[in-house]
Amino acid sequence: MITAFETEELVPSRTPARKAEYHIHEPHVSGSEPRRPSSHSDRHIHAMFCYEDPNSLVGQNVATLAKAIAKCETPVHIFARKAFDLATPGVYVHELGGNTEGTLFTQVQEFVRRAVNAFLRQFHAGSHVTLMGFEWSSIPAISLLRAIRNDGFVLSLHSLERQRSNLTEGISKYIEETELVGLREARLVLCYDAGTADVIRRCVPQCAERLETLAPMTFIRDFQFTLDPAEVKARFQIGPTDPTLLFVGDLHENYGPDLLMKAMPKVLRKHKQARCVFIGDGELLWPLRINSRYLLLDYAVRLTGHLDGQALRELIYASDIIVVPSRTATPWWPIEAAWAANRPVVTTLEAASTLIKPDQNAAVVNPSENDIAMGVDRILTNPEYASAIAAEGRAMLEERYSINKVIARVEELMDMARSQEPRHETVGV
Repeated sequence: MITAFETEELVPSRTPARKAEYHIHEPHVSGSEPRRPSSHSDRHIHAMFCYEDPNSLVGQNVATLAKAIAKCETPVHIFARKAFDLATPGVYVHELGGNTEGTLFTQVQEFVRRAVNAFLRQFHAGSHVTLMGFEWSSIPAISLLRAIRNDGFVLSLHSLERQRSNLTEGISKYIEETELVGLREARLVLCYDAGTADVIRRCVPQCAERLETLAPMTFIRDFQFTLDPAEVKARFQIGPTDPTLLFVGDLHENYGPDLLMKAMPKVLRKHKQARCVFIGDGELLWPLRINSRYLLLDYAVRLTGHLDGQALRELIYASDIIVVPSRTATPWWPIEAAWAANRPVVTTLEAASTLIKPDQNAAVVNPSENDIAMGVDRILTNPEYASAIAAEGRAMLEERYSINKVIARVEELMDMARSQEPRHETVGV
């Protein structure tokens, strides 16, 4: 991996007369940390390496992790091309700069040179540092530092090159080779969706036991919007103040969409402006259309079919109640998505018995049309109750997917690795 870069330029010489030859850039450091190299021999430190823009998804992830780690009283140093605007005690940003011309390869090469030199200027021998690299562009730097200092590293990947391209171009092949090296060397690999995790397991089977999928880290953030719910409702021909019920799932008997359809006449007797959107496909699509026509509900019901991604998240955010009327256990995603968007849930205990706490984080009903209508009515007529169960659901979601658990897992694995390997003398400036 490292041979693709001129490693002799990356490692500062021990000879004082040659130091200037390897001085490429004096990074701007934000934070109160002293600029002189420091051993921090009595403290554990995280050093993060990020080539990506701070405003990108990767950059936001770096910021989220850095702030969470710093709250645990562990210093964090971020080595990045551009400054991160983080006014967080314990987080120190090393703005490396770098050229914006040339090929992607040359830009990454320059980032690696600057990052490694800045790191070696900052830390002396004996410092206990966990290296954290974000995406393939960080791997050359953390791989080289691993070889120099024998520090283990954590690798964070949102996707792999083979998921983004057909690997026909030279740069794509190089990126894939780089990713494979990082996967083999990393003590811990963080990814953010099941698809990427599956690809990693196939490509590097020995990495499976070192792989953590952290989809929940971005789950709550995905449902934080500043848009007007009325704008989203208008896409479905729903008025801005119309109470909106939402069903998301397979249109199959197990998921109970027919129960919700049959409950709608009872809901409409007390809440004439209520509207219901069904998202999903399946064998009940046409029976539901027939029921909607037979029950004279076409004005109040929207059978939309398949919807996913940002459009679905925005609809969940804009809805007033998420209804999960399942007859049997079904995926928890609609319930968790509702909580992430601070929306109340009407569901059955059958849907998610170990997740749901009746009248605490959801209105729990029996899988029958009468009970579903009563649960919806209870929420629509009692805003305080609706807000309380939505807030409790959100709190449970945050606890269940707490980023502190992620940090604890990182610390646990890195501490185990440090205890198993002897420390070698490190290269200092």
